[in-house]
Amino acid sequence: MVKKRGMSKSGILCAVAGLALAVTPVLNAQRGFGPGFGGGFGRGEGFGGFHGQVTTGAPFSATRTITRTHTLTDGTTISHTETIKEARDSQGRVFTETLPSPTGQGPHNRSFVHVFDPVNRTAISYSLDSKQANVLHLPDPSQSQGQSQGRFHGPGAADADEAGARFPGGRNLPAPTVESLGSKTINGVVADGTRTTRVIPAGAQGNDKPITITHESWTSTDLKIVVMRVDSDPRSGTTTMQLTGISREEPAAALFQAPAGFTVNERTAGGPNGRGFAPEP
Repeated sequence: MVKKRGMSKSGILCAVAGLALAVTPVLNAQRGFGPGFGGGFGRGEGFGGFHGQVTTGAPFSATRTITRTHTLTDGTTISHTETIKEARDSQGRVFTETLPSPTGQGPHNRSFVHVFDPVNRTAISYSLDSKQANVLHLPDPSQSQGQSQGRFHGPGAADADEAGARFPGGRNLPAPTVESLGSKTINGVVADGTRTTRVIPAGAQGNDKPITITHESWTSTDLKIVVMRVDSDPRSGTTTMQLTGISREEPAAALFQAPAGFTVNERTAGGPNGRGFAPEP
């Protein structure tokens, strides 16, 4: 690896994105937002984002498939699918690789990798096409101050179903109903399910009829990950997420490092007054 003091504009943006992935969930948790889908379920990280507490002792690897489907009034169906490879080791390090879209067009026309390493307190991001990796050294959480310097979080934690926080304007709407769906085996993993239903009364948001929004989530207690999730909102369609090819074997250590032969751009989070990014000495 080659350490570089300089960083291109795109490199800085990637570093900022890496830090945002690590820190934003902390802010959302402090503000009362859960890891929701957006739309009818309020703000959140969505699928594949860094959310939840660091989870150790529960390694896994899997493929996460997210399908968003929306049917227009004329019957036209719009569907988009996103595929993400994920892995977490016993130390809580997390690897996610967003694969290119099947069409090779749009924002996901290349493979992008993000690694969150709570052991070495780094966030690594790179594209296999660029042959460059951005490594952001994160501050020690025990020495952090302020709301933006909370505990480090990583993906794969159990979904915190804070039902009231998932819906915009929730304080002014009837409370959602939450029901247990029991347990079932999904792709070889036993998961517990819950369904949250919110009804927006007629006239509450300019709607002439009631709007029913549902959120169904199935969480593996052993792995502390959501293995299937379904959002249904007539305003935006249906979003379905499912984990497949789930393995409980320890992932290869190389997944959580910058690839060999890549040029490495290193930065430290926190410049003067704790802001910005300082070159790694």
